[in-house]
Parts: sequence; C-alpha cells; structure tokens
Amino acid sequence: MANKPNINTIDALSGMNVIKKQKQIECSSLATNSKNVLSVTASPVLEKCDREGKFIKLEGVVYIKILYEDNDGANCVIDNKCSFAEIIDAGDNAGEFCCLGQVNLCDLEFSLSSTDEIKINAVLNFEICVFKQNQAKLVECDNEDFFVLPSEVRISTCLANGRENFVQSYEVDLGKNVARVLDCYAVLNQKGISVENGSIVLDCSVNNTIIYEMSDENLTLSSICNTFDFKQTINVEDCNIDCRAMSKVNLLTDKLQVICEEVEGNMLARIDYQFLAQYLVLMEKSVNSVLDAYSTTNEIELQKYEQGVVHYVGQVYSNEKIDTNLVLDNENKTIEKIFTYTCNSVDLTKLIYDNDNVLVEGVAYCNIVYENFDRETQLKGNASIVAEIPFSTKVHMEGLHENDIILGKASPTSLDVRIKRSQELDIIAEVKIEIDAVRNSQIDLVEDIEIGEPKVASDCALSIYLVEKGKTYWDVAKQLSIDVEELQKQNIEVALPSENNEKIVYYRQLV
Repeated sequence: MANKPNINTIDALSGMNVIKKQKQIECSSLATNSKNVLSVTASPVLEKCDREGKFIKLEGVVYIKILYEDNDGANCVIDNKCSFAEIIDAGDNAGEFCCLGQVNLCDLEFSLSSTDEIKINAVLNFEICVFKQNQAKLVECDNEDFFVLPSEVRISTCLANGRENFVQSYEVDLGKNVARVLDCYAVLNQKGISVENGSIVLDCSVNNTIIYEMSDENLTLSSICNTFDFKQTINVEDCNIDCRAMSKVNLLTDKLQVICEEVEGNMLARIDYQFLAQYLVLMEKSVNSVLDAYSTTNEIELQKYEQGVVHYVGQVYSNEKIDTNLVLDNENKTIEKIFTYTCNSVDLTKLIYDNDNVLVEGVAYCNIVYENFDRETQLKGNASIVAEIPFSTKVHMEGLHENDIILGKASPTSLDVRIKRSQELDIIAEVKIEIDAVRNSQIDLVEDIEIGEPKVASDCALSIYLVEKGKTYWDVAKQLSIDVEELQKQNIEVALPSENNEKIVYYRQLV
C-alpha cells in the first residue's frame, strides 16, 4: 500500500470572547474670564490596543471642546485633551492572541468653579474582542486504496491587525456677513466596511456643525449643519474576498482644522479631518478535514482530537429613528432660539439574543446650545443642555444562535431639535446600528492515521448485508471493505439511508 496521507497544519482562531470595562477619568481646563459654559463635547480615541503577555494595554486620548461666554459677552472656544491608559487582563486567553478594541463616551459631566476652572468628568466604556491564536491539523489523502469521508470545516484565521491614519478635507460655503468662525463640531458615522480588490474599503460620513458669529451689531451666534460622505481604502497584503474586516474608525478632533477665506463676499471654510482606523481582518478558510476513513487493503485507526474554532456568523445594519421630549427645569426661562446641536455619541448598553433577533438597548447623547429669555431680568442669554435619548429595538439576524457572541456599535446619522413650547424641546435622532456575530465551535479533526496489518480478502462471490436503520452506503462499504461507488452501482434501486431495514447485495469477481 502507498504511504499514509499527508498532515497539514494551518493557523486558526478560537476562543473568542469580549471583555468590557468602564472607567471614569477627570479632566480640567482653565477658561480665563469665563462667565457661562455653553457647551462641552468630548471625543475619546483609542490609539493603542496591544498585547503584552497575557494582558491588553490600552492607550488613548479624550479630546474636549468647550464653548463658553466670557465676562465681556463674547463667545470663545478652547480645546483640551486628557490621556488615558488601561491594563486589562485577557483572562484565559493563554499564549498568542490578537485583539481589537473600541472606546465610547458613556457619560460627561462638567461644572464651572468660582476660579473659572471647568471641571470635567468623562465615563468611558471599553469593549475588547480577544481571539486566541492556535493551529489545526488537517489530513489529505489521494490514495485510491484509501477512502476518506470529507467534512467541510470553516476556520477563521487572523490575517492582519493594525492601525492607519488618514486625512479627509471638506469645503462649505457659510454665506455672507460672517465675522469669524468659532469652531466646528464633527460626528463620525461609519456606514459600512467591505473587502474589495485586496483592500479594506471604509464607507463613512461626517456630520458637521460649524459655529460662527454674524457681523451685526450684537455679533449674533449662528451655526450651519451639513454632511459629507467619503470612502477610504486600506491596503492589506493578501486580503481577498474570503476575508472579513472588522474596524473602528475614530475622528481625531484635535487635528480638525477650519481654514476660512473670503471669496466674492462669502466666507468659505475648508475643514481638514484626521482619522484613525483600527482594523482586524479575519480570513475564513473552507477546508476538508476527515470525518471517517477506511482502506480496502489494510486495517486503519484514526487519531482524532477536538478543536475549538471561531466561525463568523454574519453582519447586519439597522437604521433606527429615536426621539424624546425635553422640558427645562427653570420656570423663569424660556427657549427663544436654537443655535446649534450635535449628537456626540451613541452608547450601546445591551446586546442579547432574542428569538433570531438581537435586542439592542442604548443611549444617544446630544448637546444643544440655545438662546433663552429670563422673565425676571428681562434679559436674553446663551445656554446649553445635554439631552439623553434612551432607545430599545430588535434587529433580525439570520442564522443567529443563542450562545453566539454578539458585537455591536452605533453612530448618529442625523439630529433634529425643534422648539415645541417656550420651555419644551422635541429631539429626533437617527442612529445606525452595526451588529456582528461570531460563534465559538468545537469540531472533530483527525490528527493522524495509523495504517495497520493487511486485511484478509474475502473469497465469497456474493455478500448479502442487512442495513440497519439510518446507515449509509459509506457505512456498508466500510464494513465489507469494498469500494463505495461500486456498491452503489450494484444496488441502484436501494436508497440509503432509509427508515426500514434494506438488503444490500454485492457480487465479487473472483480470479
């Protein structure tokens, strides 16, 4: 008999789990001669997510923008940033592993002290996907005297895990009578991700809110909201159609620049954005393992083992419209005019399986700057409020199982704020939810095949075999040590497996 089958070793991912952690960080910024804080926004960016032994090291920055009114009544903007670092135990992910992390703003509180110092507390939510890296052994055989029953196995392997910075620019016409641009708030929406022509393609949009002063007597505060779309290509070596890319794109707000110039009486603003893409590429290999084997000439023994692998279940997107009603808690003040509003972030608080659906719960955080009127003093002023919009929805996903690991992220796509009554606001937002699901599976693989003593060939011209319920032609051929295709040709009228006992007849050609 020819040599035994080849055994190939391939890289595989297994034991994926999700580590979640929450952390509060304190930031402070000094605003000279600040009279009133109008708006505070914070954007966390995870710049590093690296493995160190059995730990995961996270590093990043929270970029903070503060819009305030000084003692002279002028509107001003200051920027601040606060670094953070976190060490997370990867748990039972011993040995080599790869990971992808993301961070979201969960809560933001600020207060103005008597010394003009703005105290800021930000609560961050970390979500880290951790994959074990191991190997799987697969058996291949092309010997005609040796028969194998193949079983298709899909194994995810880690092709790449990296970060890339890139810059996008956008121009907007602010019109006439613009005195100066104070600042620009931007919210990133990652609409989709795909693998095309050996590269990762990110489909994104940015919602802009540009705050500026009009050149009238009172230097009126005003704003304009707009959106621009873009696609970014990330080249990854050996990336192909069988790869699945997971990515988190962050907007580096401290690099956001607004450059203004007057063109034919209009103020034209060019905004330069810098982004950070953190990506993990999973390549799904479809391989043929050995489920069962036999030889027509020799006794054989399979050495099997159980292997854990990661299987990518799928990805779905859902656009949800959410709303809330907000009432001011100050009875003496009324809302006269809305200057600007931004949806800073969307935090997903719950992702659980619910009968072929994913139950998604979360909160969208909005910042609204408006003009108010004080009935007691008969004076107008600027103020701001942070609104929370809780939501709950179900997203359908085909092929989802109860024990699958569900990952999700959400980003705002639009926001509309309207004055309903003098002290009441209607807030309507649209958020895009992205759900990924993976499955930790246990599969049986053949590690080795031992070929034993030669079989004693049967000298019977005729074999009659009574097939048990549920048995296949493969089972019968293995029992009789004959070729399965020849057995089927001689019993073409018998369909196996069957509910009843069937009689199989095999004729041998004896020399």
